[in-house]
Amino acid sequence: METLHYKYTICSKLIASFDLDGTLIKTKSGKKFPKNSEDCMYSFENVIKKLYELMKNGYKIVIFTNQKGISMNKVNKLDIINKIERMFPFADYFISCNDDIYRKPMIGMYEKFIALNGEIDDVFYVGDAAGRINDHSSADINFAFNARIKFMTENEFFLNIEDKYEIKIPKNPLITNEISDFKKYSNNVVVILQGLPGSGKTTFIKNYIEHNKITEYLHLSNDRSSKSKLMKEYKKGIEENKLIFIDNLNATIKNRNEFIKLLPDDYYAIGIYIKISMDIALQLNQYRYYTSNLHKIGNIGTEYDGIIRNKVPKVVYHSFNKRFEIMELKEGFYKVYEYIPKIELEYIF
Repeated sequence: METLHYKYTICSKLIASFDLDGTLIKTKSGKKFPKNSEDCMYSFENVIKKLYELMKNGYKIVIFTNQKGISMNKVNKLDIINKIERMFPFADYFISCNDDIYRKPMIGMYEKFIALNGEIDDVFYVGDAAGRINDHSSADINFAFNARIKFMTENEFFLNIEDKYEIKIPKNPLITNEISDFKKYSNNVVVILQGLPGSGKTTFIKNYIEHNKITEYLHLSNDRSSKSKLMKEYKKGIEENKLIFIDNLNATIKNRNEFIKLLPDDYYAIGIYIKISMDIALQLNQYRYYTSNLHKIGNIGTEYDGIIRNKVPKVVYHSFNKRFEIMELKEGFYKVYEYIPKIELEYIF
């Protein structure tokens, strides 16, 4: 199914971009969702006047709108298109039809527009989802933040009323670790990582390898191979006395024992628990999904580690926390470490 529908006309160096529902238009009925294709009106009396002023000053009008209801068969795509064409015939528009990289606050729609339009000198975005007390979400303000463009609420732009809002960025703990804090291990060691999906286990391995200039090692993950193949490679790695990384969730003692019980006496098991908040883990999950799917837009971005990622459902996170058993020496570990990374979020989803 087509997940992005758009109309693009000519390039421009000046861009005035807007959300649709709740910003440019609202329902006549006062209901949250329109009763039919005719249940709509301009959100403010001066909408058209303000847009024409922008065009007079050389700005191109672009609408970025989430319409997930199309993929759920709750909204007709042609009704949305006809509504925009009827009320804003002068505007270009980008319609996100599904919950993917094009849906705000992800910026696939904006990246697609830039790919078509080229460089711009000035751009701003107006939306009603700013994370205020009565807002339905922070999708619009986060969209603008992720795209690195100026943001205004509908009240600020159309009514010249000052609004209170802010970007809510998950914060790092006061105390964090560095890769250099961890001892270098080489052969005859299995490193079992534990942590939420997207917590940075793979990144830890990559940085640890680079920091310690390690060339011989085995990186095993359920994301990269089936369970049977993983165990076969694991046993072979032990026979070859390799440094082995187990890059799985490893939430329970039972999960970890599958690996520890196979180790001979001359092998050491090292446990590393990557401790991050649920909020940051969910952000990293979205980031991993977004960056690994950017290739769909065109010549923008690359695949994430060569692997196209799907979003990990929230239920997996809750399941991890419910089953979580912290790693302890008595399981057979030689050492157990807690790693609290400092994470700089590039996007806020």
